[in-house]
Amino acid sequence: MTRTWQRRLATLVTGLAVAASLTACSHEESKQAAASKKCGPSPAATAQSTTPTDGTIPTPSPDSKNWGLSADGSCVYTGPGGYQLDLGKCPSTWDNNAGITATDIKLFTSMPHSGALAAYGQIGDGIKSYLGYVNAHGGIAGRKVSLDVKDDQYQPDKTRTNFEQAVQTNAYAASFAVLGSPNNLNLRDFANQNCMGQLEVAASDNPFGDPQKYPWTTGFGLDYYNESGVWASWLKEKFPQGAKIATIAIGNALGTSYINGFKRAVKQTPGLTIVNEQTNDVSAPNVDNEVTSAAASGADAVVLAEAGTFCTQAIGAIEKSSWKPVVVAAQPCAQIQTTYTPLGKQGLTGNGTNVVRYYYAPSDPDNPNTEFAKLYTDTVKAAGLDPANGQTANGWFWAWYIVQVLQDASTMKGGLTRANIAVAAHSYDSTYPLMVKGVKGKVKGVEDAYPFEAGQMYTYTGATPAAPGHFEPAGPLIDNEGKLGNWEKAQAGG
Repeated sequence: MTRTWQRRLATLVTGLAVAASLTACSHEESKQAAASKKCGPSPAATAQSTTPTDGTIPTPSPDSKNWGLSADGSCVYTGPGGYQLDLGKCPSTWDNNAGITATDIKLFTSMPHSGALAAYGQIGDGIKSYLGYVNAHGGIAGRKVSLDVKDDQYQPDKTRTNFEQAVQTNAYAASFAVLGSPNNLNLRDFANQNCMGQLEVAASDNPFGDPQKYPWTTGFGLDYYNESGVWASWLKEKFPQGAKIATIAIGNALGTSYINGFKRAVKQTPGLTIVNEQTNDVSAPNVDNEVTSAAASGADAVVLAEAGTFCTQAIGAIEKSSWKPVVVAAQPCAQIQTTYTPLGKQGLTGNGTNVVRYYYAPSDPDNPNTEFAKLYTDTVKAAGLDPANGQTANGWFWAWYIVQVLQDASTMKGGLTRANIAVAAHSYDSTYPLMVKGVKGKVKGVEDAYPFEAGQMYTYTGATPAAPGHFEPAGPLIDNEGKLGNWEKAQAGG
């Protein structure tokens, strides 16, 4: 009995040891699987990339292969300019390959497709039409790209709901081109806490250039500080003996950001003085009172930090008045079709208005790249869209850099993952085919977080009440590439 008991005990101990060993192995395998899901490389694509070399689609940057997943196997991804992502800070269920398969890349955005600002929803339609062209020519490293566009009526709470629902589905690789300053500011903390790329936002506020605090967020477009800096430099050249300036701004985050940037630039430009500041409510029927008050200051120049119909109203009110200042208008007022053409119905022209341009609309008479403009026209027509719509054209501008980011991410260490998409959004160097000569899109991590920092002043001219005019250069390109740095540096220098 004793020997039998000893044999049974030995068998039991051995069995327990084996079970413990198997449990340990299983636990270790589970840990490794979880780590691979959270930090690991992308699945291999099943098709080869056939990106054309005719310049209609951006190709991966040669330096991209130097960045991405760390060689030590940790959850840290690196990029140029001191940029880092530590995926260990992401939620435990976070998946580095969510929205990415061997055949597809799923992206999403939120913008108004209904409501008062529904016209801006055409940006999303423009993005989708260019992505369709890219997909027809091999996609991104053999993967097709899709963009789900969610309607938010330009209401920040709806934008937040759309974004949260997208994150909860775990079905998307990143978001791109979410529209609106207050909308995106309302998302930043949530996006970064959940490691969801909030990339190339459709708002040029300088706080979006803050990769130290918000590594999953990037801005886009010519930021307000750089654009208003171009205004100040140009006004100094036009008024070497000094000038008194009035400002008229829309009463929202856009107007506030523009005016803060302009004040910063004026502070650094001897001879310029802001003598009158006017702000119109976003629900105001017009800006006539603001123009009248600004005119009473006798300012030599006026800066219009407006958007939408307020651009047309302000330019028209000044033209009808006896006040003849030099008029400088913000980027949202730079589109001929939406801002200037409506003035003709009032017997006005808008001639003499000055704006910063850094890329052309395909339909602009002075656009030198007629081949790319034809590609745009043919492609958007085939998609059932209006090629004359300025927001559709803006969508192609955004889409070019979305594709550049995805192309770069596909060649980084670890392949096309959500982390590498974020790294690539902080590290591209690319020139859209319709850029003004000398301008390019370039970011370099923490060192240089603002993608477009050059612009050229143009004067709108040649219009009659019956026919629109065109833009003519009003000075040389003003290039501030790399000078602003990032939001932390911009604040310190302000």
